[in-house]
Amino acid sequence: MKWFLYRKWGAGFLPPILTVLWLVNLLVISPVQAEGGLAISGSFYRQDFEIPQGSSINSPDVYVVVFNNGETSLGVKMTVQTPLGVKINLSQSEFTLLPGKQQQVNIGVEVTADATPGGYELTVTAESSQKGVTGIQVSGAASQTAKLTVLGGSGTVKVQAVSPEGESLVASVRLYRVIAGQNTGIANSETGTLEAKVAPGNFIAQVYIGGEKQAEQSFTIAKDENKTITLSAATIYFEGFGIVPNHDKATGKLAFAQIVYTVKNLYQPVKQAEVILEVSRGGTKLEDVSLANLSPLEMGQAGLNYNYIPSAGWVSGAYSFKLRLQIDGKPYATTLEQTLNVSGSSTKGAGLNPLVIGGIVIGVLLIAGAGVLLWKRKRI
Repeated sequence: MKWFLYRKWGAGFLPPILTVLWLVNLLVISPVQAEGGLAISGSFYRQDFEIPQGSSINSPDVYVVVFNNGETSLGVKMTVQTPLGVKINLSQSEFTLLPGKQQQVNIGVEVTADATPGGYELTVTAESSQKGVTGIQVSGAASQTAKLTVLGGSGTVKVQAVSPEGESLVASVRLYRVIAGQNTGIANSETGTLEAKVAPGNFIAQVYIGGEKQAEQSFTIAKDENKTITLSAATIYFEGFGIVPNHDKATGKLAFAQIVYTVKNLYQPVKQAEVILEVSRGGTKLEDVSLANLSPLEMGQAGLNYNYIPSAGWVSGAYSFKLRLQIDGKPYATTLEQTLNVSGSSTKGAGLNPLVIGGIVIGVLLIAGAGVLLWKRKRI
C-alpha cells in the first residue's frame, strides 16, 4: 500500500489517514465537474418524486445549475431520459455559457394517465459543444438522476388565499409534500389559487406576499379525497381592479381608459407606498406608469382612479393592464391582468373631444382640491 501511494504521489507520500480524507473530499465536491469545463449542480438529484397517473409536478424548488468553468464559451444542450408515459419539461433546452458563467434550468415532471405504476429513474444531462474546424464538437457532459414512483391512486387539493374578510388575494401559493420530515415542492401559483392532483400523503400549503410568508397549513390527503384549504392573510392588497374604456363621442375612437381600483390595508401603516401601472400590447411591454403616491399608507381602504392614455397614442391591438404595489421601493402586491381590445387608428390626447378634455381637467382639479383640504386638516 505504501509503495502504491509513493508511486502515485512520488515524494509527496500521504499517510493513510490523509489518504482517507483526500478520498472523502473527492466524494463531496459540488458541482459535478465534466470535461471541457462543464459542471452541473442543483436540487434535481435529491428528489424522490411520487406522482400519480395523469398528474404533474412543477416547482421552482426543482432545478439544475449548469456551470462553465472553462476559458472558452460553450454551447449547452439539455437532454433527458424518462420511462414511457413520463415527460420532463425544461425551462431552457439550449443556451450559450460564457467563461465563468452559470445558468439555472427549472424542471417539471409530467406523468400521463396511461403510465405504468412503479419505480423509475429520471436523468437530466447537460452536453457542451464548441465550434471547431470540422463543425460543432461535443466537448463534455454532466448529468443528475432523480427517483420517480408512479402511483395509481390520487387525491385532489385546492388552496385559496383570502383576506380576513374572505376576499380573494393575488398571492404566491406554494404546495409541498412532506417526506421523512423534508418538504418537497410540487406545485406553485402566482394567482392566489392553486389546484393539483396529488399522491396520498402529508402536505404543507403556504401563502407568500411581498416575499414574506403570511400563512401556512399542514394537512393530509387520502386516496380519492378532494380537499379545499383556505389560508387567510392580513395584508395590503388590491380589493378591486377594472378598466373602463371612454370613447370620443365625435369620432367614436377610444379617448382614454379609466383605471379603477381600491387599495386595502389590513396589515399596518406604511411609510412609503406607490401604485404602478404595467402596460403591454400584444405581449410586448410598453411602459410603467406611476398612478399614485400613497405615502404614508394608513390602515383602511382608498378608492382611486386614473385616466390612462399611452404616451405614443392608441393603436390597434390587445392592451394588457396590471397593477403593482410598491412598499418601500420593493414589489409587494399585484393584480391579475385585465385586457382591453383597441381597434381603429391611433388617437392621441390632442385629438380628444373638448368636452372630454374639460371633464378630465375638472376631475383633476377636484382631486387636487380634495388633496389640499386634507393637507390643511392635517396641518390644523
